[in-house]
Amino acid sequence: MTPLAELLAERIRRFGPLTFADYMRECLYHPIHGYYSKPESKRFADYYTSVDVHSIFARLLARQFLEMWESLGGPREFTLVEAGAGVGRFAGYVLDFCEAQLPAFYDLLRYVAVERSALRREQATIHSKHHAAAGHFVASAEIPAHLPAGCFFSNELVDALPVHRILIAGGTLKEILVGFRDGHFIDVLAPLSTCAITEYFAVQGIALSEGQHAEAGLEVCDWISEIGRRLERGYVLTIDYGHPAADLFDDHHMRGTLLAYQNHSASEDFYASPGEQDLTTHANFTALELWGKRSG
Repeated sequence: MTPLAELLAERIRRFGPLTFADYMRECLYHPIHGYYSKPESKRFADYYTSVDVHSIFARLLARQFLEMWESLGGPREFTLVEAGAGVGRFAGYVLDFCEAQLPAFYDLLRYVAVERSALRREQATIHSKHHAAAGHFVASAEIPAHLPAGCFFSNELVDALPVHRILIAGGTLKEILVGFRDGHFIDVLAPLSTCAITEYFAVQGIALSEGQHAEAGLEVCDWISEIGRRLERGYVLTIDYGHPAADLFDDHHMRGTLLAYQNHSASEDFYASPGEQDLTTHANFTALELWGKRSG
């Protein structure tokens, strides 16, 4: 068992089954044993993102951020908040490009790299040391409380936010919790842990089929809602793989979209090595839009 598996097993023995959202949160974001608290070299053994391949992705988006600033009437300060910033590779590319090619925009640009992992925040600050010294960069564990003008940006973050696992059994929404028995993590079918799950599907007009597995991304809804409350003027740009709800929950996705990734291979063995493999689901663009509009 991994160190995190031992901690989770003991927690279940003491307090009972976990929601999958709680399990996934610990697997990915536990401050010591979580997948995203490990050195980034571990992630490269499992998958790559566009930022890892070439700086062109960041340079193209830097021009998009400039256009956002212009469309807002050219405010005196423009704050770019990147959620899930990792070691700050994207931030460094954007700031380097703006300093060299868009100096007027760079002068008023403030970049906030939001990252849960203390190790990665430290690496991000080192990566953009020059920009931090000039007052253009800061790494933070939390998104800013108030953003007068700017953009909230994320790249492949939404797919890694915790989800509840759902199954339609006997025509009823049931939740798949995480139990532990005979040395193994197991699925435990139970009533819904929160009525917010029922609302999640109802608001989107989703009726699941008998025997269908699905994921309820309540944390994504909370995340986009909180951004809406904190952003006074500006944009939210989220880049990810996913579908509108009508496609995400259709009959082609009877098993849901939750997958585990390790060594560039995908599986449905979510309990194989807690903290040592990535867990991900396809983004629900309808939920992002609906909950985003609710909060402005």
